[in-house]
Amino acid sequence: MLIRKVLVEPLFHFLILGVVVFSLYTLTRQPMTVGEDLAIVVDEGQLARMFDTYSRTWQRPPTEDELKGLVEGYIKEEIFYREGQKMGLAQDDTVFRRRMQQKMEFLLEPSVEELAPKPGELEAYFTAHAQDYRLPEKLAFRQIFFRSERTGDKGDLSATAVLSKLKSDAASIDMTSLGDSSLLPERTALSDAELIATSFGQDFVSELASAPENRWYGPIRSAYGAHLVFVSERLMSHPLALSDAGTAVLADWESARRKDIADAHYAAMKKRYDIEINWPRDIDTSPIKTSSLP
Repeated sequence: MLIRKVLVEPLFHFLILGVVVFSLYTLTRQPMTVGEDLAIVVDEGQLARMFDTYSRTWQRPPTEDELKGLVEGYIKEEIFYREGQKMGLAQDDTVFRRRMQQKMEFLLEPSVEELAPKPGELEAYFTAHAQDYRLPEKLAFRQIFFRSERTGDKGDLSATAVLSKLKSDAASIDMTSLGDSSLLPERTALSDAELIATSFGQDFVSELASAPENRWYGPIRSAYGAHLVFVSERLMSHPLALSDAGTAVLADWESARRKDIADAHYAAMKKRYDIEINWPRDIDTSPIKTSSLP
């Protein structure tokens, strides 16, 4: 019974796994070769970086013991890294390879000087991408709401009937008596389509775009029901001047410039390699049909 109890213990399984891993390490570890670099040097530059990183993180300099701990941690990390390299642990490790790629991309980040636009570059970029720097159309309107289930009830005027009355004699009608109550705003100040859609939905916005100004129009539909709308003001979409869009233009130009520089660095490194891709002869490159999916 005692042996069976030990065999099912998770700790026993963990110990067995540890023995297996250590055995594999012993078998696969390459013996030290002549000329193998076993030196680990912690120079003044590394010490300064440790000191600076600790100070910025904790808002104070490290004590002598804390600095010694940082150094010991670095040495341990370096030893494990080198031993892992010898065992080939990094060779097929996607996470490790991706992390190495990220570090290389960070090291190849352009300098401040490389990201400084030359005279005329921002203007040229702005002209080429003018469609990205426009103020959207804005509308101000009021609406009368009709619940979907109410349009057929006796004693209630449909949206279409109310629209006819508004067109003939809007001045004499008590607007507060029309339609159904809801949490939707009766009046909306100048707003763009994106903001209006947060309250009324995209279908409503699409129909609202074709509504004329200064007269009742509808009904137009939303997810909540039907609406009559009165557009009181419309500001058409128009392009911004560079002086108004300067901050956004600079940020977008820097992003594009950063990508161009990174692509150039990668292309230069790629040229140094002889790349061979052995595609299988029977590879199927046709698009996957939806009907064939489970």
